Amino acid sequence: MENIAQTERTTTKSNHRDRSSTTGPNKGPKLSRTHAPAGLAPEEWQRGLRRQFGREQAFGLENLGGEPFFSEFRVSNPVSKSSYRVAIRGVGPGRNFCSCPDYATSDLGTCKHIEFTLGRLEKKRGAKTAFRRGCRPAFSELYLRYDGKRTVHFRAGTDCPPAVSEAAAGLFNTAHDGMLPDECLGELEHFMSAVSKSGHEFRAYDDALDFVAGRRDAARRA
Repeated sequence: MENIAQTERTTTKSNHRDRSSTTGPNKGPKLSRTHAPAGLAPEEWQRGLRRQFGREQAFGLENLGGEPFFSEFRVSNPVSKSSYRVAIRGVGPGRNFCSCPDYATSDLGTCKHIEFTLGRLEKKRGAKTAFRRGCRPAFSELYLRYDGKRTVHFRAGTDCPPAVSEAAAGLFNTAHDGMLPDECLGELEHFMSAVSKSGHEFRAYDDALDFVAGRRDAARRA
């Protein structure tokens, strides 16, 4: 009887482990790569596929900055010998950045490299608190969001001088996460010049500046 009871307990534990390995904590059902689930928008399906695929990979990860979570990383693929730069600012689509072609062209606001990086970071101690608190760098930045319609955004750093914050409030739409309205594209250069003179660290990323330049050229041609 004791052996039977022990066998039943072992079988129960084994079944529990099997169920856990299939679904796992905070994991949904595995997405099909050929058919979108009913009721799921195509863009959410594609984001989910990248999240699913990215977190299954055995990429290499190197932190290029000094912050443990909100930093720049190098993600390398040992099979293809390729590597891409990933910037993490949060968990939502469009907030982060990757230098890979898929991120630049899909307009989904994520890719397998970003999802791989987030998956690795979320396993680190203090990740939940850090992501709940949000990205709070000392420097300010101008970056491009890729989630659907591409838009330029300004994020004020914790060391941002009051004069710069005041100027930013008059140029960027704070109700839309610091978005630069199209009608204010011509004022951006003056704002950046003022920030430079203030001595405050301000990072304007190449893709955002290229986007602004392209919009200006299109406006001139029109």
